[in-house]
Amino acid sequence: MPSQSYWENVLHETIYDLIVVGAGLTGQSTAYFFKKEYPKAKILVIDRGFFPIGASTRNAGFACIGTIGEHLADLEIDSEGLLKNRISNRYEGLNLLRETLGDKAIDFEQTGGWEIFKDSNEFSKSREEVDRFNQWMEEITGEENWYEVKTYLGSPAIFNRMEGMLHPGKMIKSLYELNISLGVEFRLQTSINEVNTQDMEVRTDEGISIKANRIVLATNAFTSKLLPKRTIKPGRGYIFVTKEIDNLAWKGTFHYDKGYVYFRNIGDNRILLGGGRNVDIESEITTDFGINDSIKNYLIEFANEKLNLPKNWKIEQEWSGIMGFTESKSPMVEKLSDNCLLVAGLSGMGVALGMKLGKEAVKHL
Repeated sequence: MPSQSYWENVLHETIYDLIVVGAGLTGQSTAYFFKKEYPKAKILVIDRGFFPIGASTRNAGFACIGTIGEHLADLEIDSEGLLKNRISNRYEGLNLLRETLGDKAIDFEQTGGWEIFKDSNEFSKSREEVDRFNQWMEEITGEENWYEVKTYLGSPAIFNRMEGMLHPGKMIKSLYELNISLGVEFRLQTSINEVNTQDMEVRTDEGISIKANRIVLATNAFTSKLLPKRTIKPGRGYIFVTKEIDNLAWKGTFHYDKGYVYFRNIGDNRILLGGGRNVDIESEITTDFGINDSIKNYLIEFANEKLNLPKNWKIEQEWSGIMGFTESKSPMVEKLSDNCLLVAGLSGMGVALGMKLGKEAVKHL
């Protein structure tokens, strides 16, 4: 690597008021709310990708809070109080996201969310809990009658009227443009290989050190690469979008099998289908992008046998994203030193939680 010029040295010797590592929804939200609180602050956001690499722009575009099936599964590992708090944070987070960026900018549509069932026992178990969780949601949000027992295309279902869908790419682009307008700096395609929490500096793969008064690591699934001892597990998620399907019947957002499978329409004639990690969950604990054939085949079979897509349907595009999971599914907000904070582990609910978590991170700084 060539030596730096005098002019480059002057730039690199800048001490930022805040460096955020990770330009996903949580990281950019941290930068945004810090800049709103301290308008004169010098803020730098660093990400290793041309686009944020992780989950923020690689998810399914659900604006969801949780199905009854998922809530029941979570109660097996968490207390009622923790789960209620997590649901409250998701609800507040989605409202904050919509208020900050605007529904039009992120293509938000309040379509409602459907949990469909193919197992009568699972349906009976969830149906019996509808009144209980409606009481929860009224207590948490002030809104009545969130969940309602219905059918969708012949399948027993529970409808959540408050959920919807959005465009994750436009979400991140809108937040990026908002931050740029406020004077937040970005260094994209820049990999960090070391964070010194005592001397308050980050070091890039090129050997450049950048100093700050405060550092936030919003690295979610990739936290272990910088902090190997942290217990955030990566979870890879597979998604595909079909080519156009004439007379596509499925319209809205849908969950199946406690949220492990999810699908929605893209426009009028395409369907997005993803998930299935539980088919081979150990293999999906990875930070490597890629496609697991057993999961892909499971979802293709699901599309054929459960969704009854026409025989000639085809995949147009497929990809994977990497989520970060904590043991309890509650995000991790941890001080690594007096002025260095880790904010990660959104456990598959980054769209709902990311902006609120970024705003809360500023309070800890």
